[in-house]
Amino acid sequence: MSDEGGRSDGRQRAKADFRFDDARLCFAFAGTLADRGTDVRFERLARPEDLSRWAVQSGCTTVAPTCTETDLDHARRLREAVQRTGQALAAETPPDPEDIALINSAAAEPTSVPALSADATTVRWNGGGVAAVLSMVARDLIALCDSEHRTRVRICGNPACGTPFVDTSRAGARRWCSMKTCGALVKKRAYRARIQAADDGE
Repeated sequence: MSDEGGRSDGRQRAKADFRFDDARLCFAFAGTLADRGTDVRFERLARPEDLSRWAVQSGCTTVAPTCTETDLDHARRLREAVQRTGQALAAETPPDPEDIALINSAAAEPTSVPALSADATTVRWNGGGVAAVLSMVARDLIALCDSEHRTRVRICGNPACGTPFVDTSRAGARRWCSMKTCGALVKKRAYRARIQAADDGE
């Protein structure tokens, strides 16, 4: 993933910021390990506090769960199982049975419980801790596999990224996990290359 591009709050997007643009929950989670196609990957879940922050920013809960190093290790293992299963869906090959077992185990945990506000304008997700959040991630992947969109899983066309995404475009020709990140970055690089080529030609 690229750290280029702005944010809705006006702040320049940082490398450590989580990416949710145009992404299903399960693949937004897979994207917490950035630059998969490079020799130096970037870990956005570097500390337990990062996992707690992702849980809230993803919308899985409004109460930041307390996360331990053990929770973080389990989350990373689930993340890689989701990543590999996404790659298998994109390649139309059978996923690893161990990955499926890990995903099913995470999904078996109870999820957070939604509570509607008195004026029915907001929803607050309560309870369950980090296991509930990871259950929601795993259940989202399971729901994807049980839908017609399982045949629409692609791998981002940015060679440095490698994150799966679901192509819901009518033409089925989407190339990037997000136009706001990888798509914009690749287009910028192509533009700069054309300018450089023109300058070299002169």
